[in-house]
Amino acid sequence: MEYETLLVERSEVLATVTLNRPAKRNAMNARMLAEFDQLFTELREDLDTRFVIFTGAGTAFTSGADLSDIGVESTIPPQHAMRVRQLSGHDFIRSLENLEQITIAAVNGFALGAGLVLAMGCDFRIASQSASFGIPEANIGIFFTWGCTPRLTRLIGPAKAKELIMTCDRIDAGEALSIGLVNKVVPPEQLMEAAHELVDKIAARGPLAIRIAKKIVNAAAAPNFGDLYICEPELVERLFVSPEPAEGIRAFIEKRKPKFTGR
Repeated sequence: MEYETLLVERSEVLATVTLNRPAKRNAMNARMLAEFDQLFTELREDLDTRFVIFTGAGTAFTSGADLSDIGVESTIPPQHAMRVRQLSGHDFIRSLENLEQITIAAVNGFALGAGLVLAMGCDFRIASQSASFGIPEANIGIFFTWGCTPRLTRLIGPAKAKELIMTCDRIDAGEALSIGLVNKVVPPEQLMEAAHELVDKIAARGPLAIRIAKKIVNAAAAPNFGDLYICEPELVERLFVSPEPAEGIRAFIEKRKPKFTGR
């Protein structure tokens, strides 16, 4: 299939997926999410591909959700649209995590918000020294959604997760490595080489053992997610009844500081 926002290259057991909206810092719009859904469906039935590397075109991995895209296409009543969007986000991260292929995020630049979701959903994260990570959602009056607050907490611990989510601070690749957010940091020119080296190392092991090991680790790390999946879309719908997200998104688009009035 031909994609508009993704470049997909296949070579023997490896597929390399490049997010391809460099003029928008690879921001994830509705079209890209639909293409990810199609890609994941194709990979589910692709028994030849054992590894997938995700990376970004240009200087960004992905800057996160494309805020200018929110509500543009929707025929869903506005009061329900964000709940439905959350369900789509949950489907995205679960489909990514449940791929039988081993997935590697080769983070070449910004990995923000939904971009961090994509990276966290992969089995391994290798970062360029020029990469940076952050969760800007609270800047626009939203919490870290798509079921990824517990995933982040599991990965780096509750104190650091609260810090990243509540302060919206960005961290560099070195700090990401020190807190366990990434597996390895390499110079920019060695990023793809390092990803391929990891593929080659794992490819030499027993394919069935590797596939089962991934599923066992994922299962061991996933308790209590079901409770969140039930309630988080409802919480997001409630959030958008308040004026905060609308003000935050307007301020982001207008490049000004938001004026939040709620408590």
